[in-house]
Amino acid sequence: MMQLLVLRKRIVLLLGLCSIFLIILIIRLGYVQLRDGPFLKNLADEEHFRGVPVASKRGNIEDCNGNILAMSVSSETVYAIPAEVKKSGKQEEIAAKLAEILKLEKAAVLENITKRTSLEYVKKKISADTATVIKQSNLPGIGVVEDSTRFYPNGTLTAHIIGFTGIDSQGLEGIEKSRDKELTGTPGSILTEYGANGIKIPDAQQEFIQPIQGNTVKLTIDKNIQAFAERELAKLMTGQGVNMEGRIPKSASILVMEPSTGKMLAIASAPTFDPNNYQAAPVSSRRNIAIQNGYEPGSTFKIVTLAAALQEKVIKPTESFTDSGSITILGKKIRCWKAGGHGTQTMVQVAENSCNPGFIEMGQRLGMDRFYKYLTAFGFGQKTGIEMSGEAKGILANKKKATALDLATMSIGQTNNVTPIQLLTAVSAVANGGTLLKPQLVQEITSPTGEVIVPFQKEEVRRVISKDTAKLECEILESVVTNGTGRRAFLPGYRVAGKTGTAQKVANGSYIQGEYVASFISFAPANNPRLAILVVIDGVPFYGGVVAGPVVQSVMLDSLKYLGVKPDANAPLAPGKPMYGVEFPPVKEAAIVPSVLGYSQTEAEQTLKKSGFKVMIEGKGANVVDQIPHGEAKVEKGSTVILYLGSEAGQPTLAPWIEEDQDDPDVEVIKDLSPRIPLSMNTDLPE
Repeated sequence: MMQLLVLRKRIVLLLGLCSIFLIILIIRLGYVQLRDGPFLKNLADEEHFRGVPVASKRGNIEDCNGNILAMSVSSETVYAIPAEVKKSGKQEEIAAKLAEILKLEKAAVLENITKRTSLEYVKKKISADTATVIKQSNLPGIGVVEDSTRFYPNGTLTAHIIGFTGIDSQGLEGIEKSRDKELTGTPGSILTEYGANGIKIPDAQQEFIQPIQGNTVKLTIDKNIQAFAERELAKLMTGQGVNMEGRIPKSASILVMEPSTGKMLAIASAPTFDPNNYQAAPVSSRRNIAIQNGYEPGSTFKIVTLAAALQEKVIKPTESFTDSGSITILGKKIRCWKAGGHGTQTMVQVAENSCNPGFIEMGQRLGMDRFYKYLTAFGFGQKTGIEMSGEAKGILANKKKATALDLATMSIGQTNNVTPIQLLTAVSAVANGGTLLKPQLVQEITSPTGEVIVPFQKEEVRRVISKDTAKLECEILESVVTNGTGRRAFLPGYRVAGKTGTAQKVANGSYIQGEYVASFISFAPANNPRLAILVVIDGVPFYGGVVAGPVVQSVMLDSLKYLGVKPDANAPLAPGKPMYGVEFPPVKEAAIVPSVLGYSQTEAEQTLKKSGFKVMIEGKGANVVDQIPHGEAKVEKGSTVILYLGSEAGQPTLAPWIEEDQDDPDVEVIKDLSPRIPLSMNTDLPE
């Protein structure tokens, strides 16, 4: 009886344990089925169904009017299923045939199609004709799938802005890179049933997952204004620019901004490249110099000095200033570009004449602290934030080490290093009423269905000067074009404001003979600017007003007409119209400066005077070791040529407008500030 009872207990215990086990098993089975079922099914499908990726098309890049600047066109990609290739036993034949069709090395193809992988690409981006031949060859384990190739229908137009893509359609430079995420779509796939051995099942089921195209990026760039700019650059780079006389610069850039919004309407740089075949161009030609290169701006920077002086009320437009031809700071004479100076003039005339001593006086009245306050307020020494990779910050002289002499040279655009986009952004702040705006390139981003995902939004950085100050300076800069050194950008019937600049370049501590960075910045209409344009030309023997002024004039006129901006009935029809009661003499006849290097003083003077130039002598010595302007430079007839005399050939160690004070020869030479890029030593040359 006891044994039966024990047996019964054991049976109940065993049944209980079995029941518990079954309950746990049922719970686990339900858990696997309900929770992990979809995941495990996908895992099984991945083993059972193997997909050949189908690349999605990148979204278009368009200009502000919807003109396509970059698009994706259909192409094909050849792939191999190594397991099927091996099963066929025809690896050698297949490799030989593919190598012949695709013009590849047989050994490389054979290695590729026999790898221990489920899928290998043999060659991407092949033509439709080549794809047809491969399909007709019916090679085991070899297939062709739809792909796309990036195409730039306008060739070099906007090349530095758009950039280009790599073999896998990934953005490598420009907007293609910065907006790669938005432009890249969602890839699709062709799913086919395969066995455990990696071989496709006969009459296998297939499934096609449609790829989704990327979003469209619409830029602020206007294709037509960009074309105007690139047309002028093409002329410059072939020596056909106005007053270029066949000379070809090292590089040049033209930037156009809408001052009221910060929208960039054009960014053109030369030399350039074709993004359809970017590998064929030198790497240097792909550099966006308008964004990535710094330079010393020269007289165009005087716009910033003038803005600060007007805002701080350290000057009055009508107050008198006497220019004797030079100003002495810490024992160094800084001369005006006009020999003997401009005499007594108003501050408006100081701007019209681009008078060095007058602008230095403005800087001295401001003082170091206030001057640097406006340097940073206008955005110098920091990135603008424009959507381009590799943007340079520029370099400002170390404030703690700066002297009164450095303040003087900074006031006329020397010493500090800026980028073209920084300068244009700063001047646009003056043009738009005093607000610094972030320069922008993207107008909006839309989905494939046309929905606006990212709208345009104007970004205000800070207010720099008041509206009243900005209005007054716009009037003064208009007078510079109408009456002063900027007359080569004058447009009959339009109110144009602007400033010219010329920078002499420095290499290894000495001046490059006859080579300048010529620039011109302008905006119009002066009372309600639609456009602000900056032209920078590097490596020419001519001055900013001579070669850059006509470029601005041409781009500005065509752009204003294109935008439908009509002439102003109250605007002057010819330069020289009085403003603030000031008359300016008419433009003189142009003349080429003869080179007199190596001549004796007497011979040099005779040669220059015979050509219609005045002469100023600097230094002591038997022969001419340097001259400003340099030989072959094109200037107004009757200008003064400065001759540097010495016993040995060489270059002056100080800027042409800064010399040792002959009255105080013991004054210590001010050492260069650090850091400083010796890209160009600026001088306010005859304009």
